Amino acid sequence: MYDGIKARGAVRIEVWEGDTLRDVITENNLVVTLGKTNIARLLGGHASGKKIEKIGIGTSSNVAAAGDSSLTNAFIKAIDTVSYPDAQSVQYNFDIDNGEGNGLTIREFGLYNTDNVLCARKVRTGEITKTNLIRLVGSWKITIN
Repeated sequence: MYDGIKARGAVRIEVWEGDTLRDVITENNLVVTLGKTNIARLLGGHASGKKIEKIGIGTSSNVAAAGDSSLTNAFIKAIDTVSYPDAQSVQYNFDIDNGEGNGLTIREFGLYNTDNVLCARKVRTGEITKTNLIRLVGSWKITIN
């Protein structure tokens, strides 16, 4: 029997310039094949299934595809907190502060597991030029339904 279980994601990012909120980005994202494999292995207790614990930003504008395995020119850092907004979801909260990732023209975002395996990817149509004036505060929710 197939119950149609799927993993889907949504990301919300606030773009701050000093004390001014410049933009709010709320979009769905792609849980890539490696991310689905990671989830399956976590469920089975396999040693290669690892928790998602990192956020990444990168410069590629290539359309997100199931086979994606990395971000381009990635800056990767630890997730700040994890929460569970409902029984079927996990939410990763992050803050890329003024001193992090500077010099990148951000077009893509990603979630990575402990072993730096890309699990989810989002590409934007617009770009964010990351300078020491810009801070990105966000959350990335993965729902299993």
